[in-house]
Order: sequence, then structure tokens, then C-alpha cells
Amino acid sequence: MKTTHLIGLVLMFGCSRDKPTQAPAPEPVAAAQPPSAAPLPRPETQAPAGDGVSGTVVETMDASSYTYALLERDGTKVWVAGPQTKLAVGTVIGPVSGSPMPGFHSETLNRTFDQIYFITAFPIAGGASANPHPGAQPAASIEKVEPAPGGTTVGKIFDDKAKLAGKAVVVRGKVMKVNNGILGKNWVHLVDGTGGAGTNDLMVTTNATAKVGDVVVVRGKVTVDKDFGAGYHYAVLVEDATLAAK
Repeated sequence: MKTTHLIGLVLMFGCSRDKPTQAPAPEPVAAAQPPSAAPLPRPETQAPAGDGVSGTVVETMDASSYTYALLERDGTKVWVAGPQTKLAVGTVIGPVSGSPMPGFHSETLNRTFDQIYFITAFPIAGGASANPHPGAQPAASIEKVEPAPGGTTVGKIFDDKAKLAGKAVVVRGKVMKVNNGILGKNWVHLVDGTGGAGTNDLMVTTNATAKVGDVVVVRGKVTVDKDFGAGYHYAVLVEDATLAAK
């Protein structure tokens, strides 16, 4: 019996060791600046986990739609990445909430991070966030945009999300923000003057391009409760959309 039990334990631990870990979401490739082949510095000690990550910015750089910052606290250095934000060396960040990604390779920077935390914003210690979550609502009120013929509105999509899940919709609105080349898609914030706080900004993913201020007709499929990890969760998303001017 002891021999059988020992073999069972060896098989169990051997199988668990071979299980693949989930790969981090691919980072978009952008041609903003020539990549550097220099390796990133290793953390001097193991970084604290989860919400305990904080420190002073000792190095920062932008790549695609991300800002990378090297934080140092009590001799510990750790890299974090979040929405593109203007950060100065010496700024105290944290604590931050994010997901650790070991061995993450940045195609844009042509660098591999031993460990990096992907965060939703850069909170300034003792103050407000340096940059809001990409899904934050527009602060200014928006003029209503006439719905497309046979289409619906942003507010209505949020109200009827349970019934619309998996279905195609047509909605016309104004482009308030664009993040291109993330996870192989362009991300467009669409508003039309309908909806309230939390239901007035519709996220659209598309291969098409648009500029802030454009009024476009969007055609795509509604997805609800989409979670990309690292704090990026969307109650409603219109995916694989086409865009047409007005």
C-alpha cells in the first residue's frame, strides 16, 4: 500500500508540473520609436504581490498605448505597466492593484521582463490617480446624436444587454477616445448623449480606424461581462465592428 501511495504522489506532482501556464495577452506592435535590445534590470529582491506594489518611479518609458514604470521601494524594484500616462522620475506610485506576469516579452520594446504587473491606473501616493481607467466615463455632457435608421442607442444597448448578448446591433455615435493596436484590435469609445453614469460610454473593438470627434455608424456583435484580466472588465462590449462615417 505504501508503494502504491508513493507512486500516486509522484504521478500527481509530475503531471501538475507539466501543466502549461496561461500566456499573457499579446502586446500590440507599434512603430512609434525604434526598439531597444538592452535587457531590463532584474528586481533586486522579490517584489511584493498584488495590492502591495508601490514605490518611487526610477525609470519610465512609453510604448504603444502603455506606460512602463520601474518602481523602487526599500531596495526592491518592480516593473509595472498601465495606460499611457505622463510620469516623472521621483513620482511616488501606489499601492497599485494588478496582475503579475512572469517572463513577459514586449514585442514593441523587444525586451523581456522577469516580472511585471499590469495595472489599470497609476495612483499617485496621497492623491488621485495619474490616469483614469480606459473605461472611465467622459466628464463633459454630450449632445445627442440622431440614431441610425433601424438602429439603437448606447443607453438602450446597456439597458437591454441581457437580450442583446450575442446579437448584432447598429448604433450611431461620436468617437470620444481611441486606443489603437491593443490585443490586435482598435478600441473606440462611442457616445451618443444617451445613458447615464456607467451606461453612456460604449466600448467598440474594430479593425477599422477612427478619429476623436468622428460621428460613425457602428455595426457589430454585443458581448456582455467580458473580462480581459488585469482589471479590464466590460459589462457591455460591441466586438468585431465595422465603422462607417455617419
